[in-house]
Formats: sequence, C-alpha cells, structure tokens
Amino acid sequence: MSLKNFSILFLSFLLLSCKKDFVPLESSRVEIDEFVLEELDYKFLSTKSKIQYKNENQLINATLNMRIEKGEKIWFSVRVALGVEAARGLITKDEFIIIDRVNKQVIQSSLDIVEKEFKMKLSFEQLESALTGNLLYDISTSDIISREGNYFKIVQQQESIQSQNLVNIKNSKIEKLILFDEITNYLLTVDYENFKPLGKILFPGRHLFTSVSYSDDSGVPVITNINFNFKEVERTNRPLKFPFNIPSKYVLKKI
Repeated sequence: MSLKNFSILFLSFLLLSCKKDFVPLESSRVEIDEFVLEELDYKFLSTKSKIQYKNENQLINATLNMRIEKGEKIWFSVRVALGVEAARGLITKDEFIIIDRVNKQVIQSSLDIVEKEFKMKLSFEQLESALTGNLLYDISTSDIISREGNYFKIVQQQESIQSQNLVNIKNSKIEKLILFDEITNYLLTVDYENFKPLGKILFPGRHLFTSVSYSDDSGVPVITNINFNFKEVERTNRPLKFPFNIPSKYVLKKI
C-alpha cells in the first residue's frame, strides 16, 4: 500500500462498516432550546485503535496511534505487521505531512488534499470533529431540527454540502453522520457505536466510515469502508508529546 493511499485512508477519517440503518419515522419539528447534544470537550486526546480499510481491490489491517491537541494539531503513527511503523503524520491548520518509512520519503501537502481527493471541503476543526464524534458545523437558526422516534435529526446546509446528524435522545450522542455534496454527488456516512465512559461522558468506541464516489461517467459507485475500533482513549489537560523528526536523507515530495 502506498503512503498516498495511507494518507487517504487516514483522512477518510479522519474524515471519513457494519452499518446501522435508521428507518424513517414520522417527524416533528424541535426548537433549538429543546434539543440536547453532548459533545466531547478536551484539551489533549490520545487514542489507540485497530483499523481496517476495505474497497473492491484492497483489504488492509493496521494499528493507529493518534494524539490531538484541540484546535492545533493531529499526530498519528501507523503500524503494520510485527508492529513496524509504516508511516507517521502530522496535520495542522496549514499543512499535512507524512513520513513514509517504507519508501524513505516525506509527503507534504496543504489541507486542500481533502477537497482534491474526496471532492468535499472540510476544515481542520471539522476533521477533529469527525474523529471524536462531535458536530461538524455549529448549530444555527437556519438548521432544521426534528424528532424521529428515539432520535433528534439535525439537517444543516453548508454551501453545496448537506449534513444530517442523528442524535440518540437517551444519551444525547451523535450516532450517525451523513454528508452529501450536491455538486459532486459524493456521499460520506459515519456510524458511531459501542459507546464507553470517558470520565463523565461517553465516547464512541467504534467509528464506521463509508464513502461513495464516482470515478468516471459510468455511474458505477466506488465504495470504501473504514472501520476504527478504539482500544485505548485518554483525555487529559497534561501536554502530550508529538515526536516528529524528519530523517535528513528522506526525499521531499510535495503534492
């Protein structure tokens, strides 16, 4: 697997499965002050997860260690067979850098790589939110909030992107995110499952990403599934280390 594909894998998570199907029910409009959503508040977050990447051509399993300083940086290390590090990455608001251990190169890009690869523009903060199960866009008076059975549904429009979130009324957590770009017809769904206590709140122990895109004019969908099973999650105010030393002999590749 190339490091470019690994960066795409992580972003799909980063951005972007056993899927949970929600049956449409009769809905009723809800006012903002009636709606309750519990989001993860943190300064530093450290996680370890098993990930599986699957499309029609590949099936890849790896271990992902990730550290986040909220609003500042996302660091990650990808390990494959026998615990060997294949890649290490650092994402900030300005750039995305990957140290490719396999090919002894450094891949450097801006966050525009998200839009180029996935035909959908997401900010650094929205990538953080996708990783932690938080709402991607702030609630506003133009949003449509309704109740469908045991869920609140939040419908938001950001330029060409429509976002839908399904929030479980019992635990006030987002259990499903749907993003659809009306221009590119790109679809991304995220299922948040297996919630476990993290201090006094709940954290989704499993993230299931499914993306549907179209590679040409044939109309045949390209489906990619990414499954994150979190084994360790720590939220702390104590500063974490983000080791990122680039070997001097590695070749720099800008994309």
